[in-house]
Amino acid sequence: MSQEVSELSIQKNEQTGHHEAPRDLLTIAEAAALLRVGRDTAYKLATDGTIPAVRLGKSIRVPRAALLAHVERLAAEAVR
Repeated sequence: MSQEVSELSIQKNEQTGHHEAPRDLLTIAEAAALLRVGRDTAYKLATDGTIPAVRLGKSIRVPRAALLAHVERLAAEAVR
């Protein structure tokens, strides 16, 4: 996993001058929107290990592919 993170480049937004996380890593708010849950719920799911997440300094990011795979697994289990 750390190799994946080190290979991701952080791009600088030319309009604001701020650095942006790669689209492969979602913020908690973006993960919440994808899951259609509240931000607090997504934060709890990420910090308790229910959904895959990585800590980058003080920030928490959710790998998009891992989150989608997790949701697919849950959906498959629910169908059984």
